[in-house]
This record gives sequence, structure tokens and C-alpha cells, in this order.
Amino acid sequence: MEDILKNNNTPTQPPGSEYEVKEPIGEGLESVWTRCKCLVCGYVYEGASECKKCPKCGNEDPDKFVDAE
Repeated sequence: MEDILKNNNTPTQPPGSEYEVKEPIGEGLESVWTRCKCLVCGYVYEGASECKKCPKCGNEDPDKFVDAE
């Protein structure tokens, strides 16, 4: 039993997961949820703010992001 308690087998999301959410969801009717896709690496960002830098590849060119639906 002790070996089970020492071994923490909590499932975690792998780093760089395609749908990883890194900011809290805003509350109320004023919050707007956006999704954009990086055209360089294909990463889909979801958040309450506009994506200015791709967390996966570092792309900062605004012309290389499109709205994802």
C-alpha cells in the first residue's frame, strides 16, 4: 500500500499539447473566447485574449495567424 501512495500516477497533459489552455476563462457576458491557428506549425490557440505569439513555435507574424472554427 505504501508504494502506491508514494507513486503519484496523476495523468497530466503533455507539454505543447495542441489544445492547451494557459489562461483563466473570463466570467460574465463581456468575455470573448477566441481561437486562432498558427499557419507555421498548426498550433490552435484558445483564450480570452488575441494570440500575438505562438506558444509552440514562437511565430510573431500576425499575417500567419487565422481564425480557427
